[in-house]
Amino acid sequence: MKNLLLQAIIIILGTLSFACESSKILTADFESDAINVPPTKNLPGNPDGDVIKYHDAIQPRLQVKNSSLSGSKSLHYIDNPISDAPPVASQWVGFKGIGTDLTQTLWFIYTGKSHGAGVTIDISDGHINTMGRLVIAPSGEASVVHSFGPDVPDHPIGNVGTGAHTVVFTVFTSLLKYNITIIKENGANIVAENQPMITTNLLQFSNPAHPTISFLLTQPTRSTTFYEIGSVGISRKEP
Repeated sequence: MKNLLLQAIIIILGTLSFACESSKILTADFESDAINVPPTKNLPGNPDGDVIKYHDAIQPRLQVKNSSLSGSKSLHYIDNPISDAPPVASQWVGFKGIGTDLTQTLWFIYTGKSHGAGVTIDISDGHINTMGRLVIAPSGEASVVHSFGPDVPDHPIGNVGTGAHTVVFTVFTSLLKYNITIIKENGANIVAENQPMITTNLLQFSNPAHPTISFLLTQPTRSTTFYEIGSVGISRKEP
């Protein structure tokens, strides 16, 4: 009887461990990367197949450094000059997850900190269909974009301040909505619920999707400014 009980416990623990691992769509923390060089595009560990995507021309702007956030290393997205700059559409840094369907709730989460630079953050299906967009200005003011149409205003949701912040997108694709929670180092958290997706037709999303969170410096001023990314995760399990 004891052996049967032990076997049952092992099976349950193994199932829970598998469920935890299988819920991961992307994990990046830069801990295995070398200092002062761009991050490795193929991410190590579980899950297998998640990647960082960026145009080789913007490598001078991407350097793994000692971290001012959690962990020992972070990615600095720096406003360094680049020769023969590609179009803006090719200057994004994308964290692309493994294939999955969009029927379940998804969580995109990252830790970051602005060092004088503004940044735009997109979440998407990993193809051409954008779910949501968050813009953080150099002042820390955060806004949500509801549409790419001309003369469409941004929707301010608060100020992230000058300290570290953790941004969580909770995505309900079937409802074409998502929530944003920004956990600040100082002050009250920012919460913006039921934001409408930029893509408004479910049939436009790819299946399987490769959920992706992407970053773009939007208001650079000089090479001493940068946006720091400490870790990035995409999961079907609530963080």
